[in-house]
Amino acid sequence: MNSKIRLPVLDERMFLIASLVRDGSVPADIGTDHGYVPIYLVKSGICPMAVASDVNSGPLATARVNAEKFGVEDRITFCLSDGLSDMEPARLGVTDVLICGMGGELIARIIDSSDYVKTPGVRLVLQPMSSIYELRAYLAEAGFMIEQEKMCRSGGKIYTCMVCEYDGIKREPTEAELELGQSVSEEESDENLKLFLSRSAERLKKQIEGRKKGGIDTSREEGILAEVRAIGRARGFSDIG
Repeated sequence: MNSKIRLPVLDERMFLIASLVRDGSVPADIGTDHGYVPIYLVKSGICPMAVASDVNSGPLATARVNAEKFGVEDRITFCLSDGLSDMEPARLGVTDVLICGMGGELIARIIDSSDYVKTPGVRLVLQPMSSIYELRAYLAEAGFMIEQEKMCRSGGKIYTCMVCEYDGIKREPTEAELELGQSVSEEESDENLKLFLSRSAERLKKQIEGRKKGGIDTSREEGILAEVRAIGRARGFSDIG
């Protein structure tokens, strides 16, 4: 097997996920699909070993074939597991748990079903495809601190990735914080932030219109929309919302 084969090509979303994994860590990629993220992390030397897990045998078999192609099959453990339930993460020395590319409510369920994610020093890297508000609300209630959020643009879409760690402290974020998260920090590029704010404003305006037609109070949505517009103005975007 040729161990000098080039690295797997990651799109912007997968590259962002990989960039948030700590050097020297042992990541477990939950719902690994083709296995490119753990393969990249091991092949590039960021991580000495990794775990690739999936609830279905088909994707796991594909990940194994890809690992063999890139010459790292001996440094990746493949687990057929629903979340972390059948993985034995402590035995494998997992330090970074990646739960990405699925809905926020499913991510919350996977986290909630494992006590291991509360182990001191274990970090979560999460990338929800939907229900981000609900995921942030769950993390706040369950005692997980969101240490960092970053955005990327891939295929014309904006994705948010978050880094979390359990500290047992329940938090009470505002509605705007649950909706927008930390992705609106000064670190985000103008291009990504403007697109994110524009799409957030459009979504909120549609929600407000629909709720008003139904005679439903819109104060929550209007408050968040005002926050979106304020952030836009602060960053020099005069045409948000």
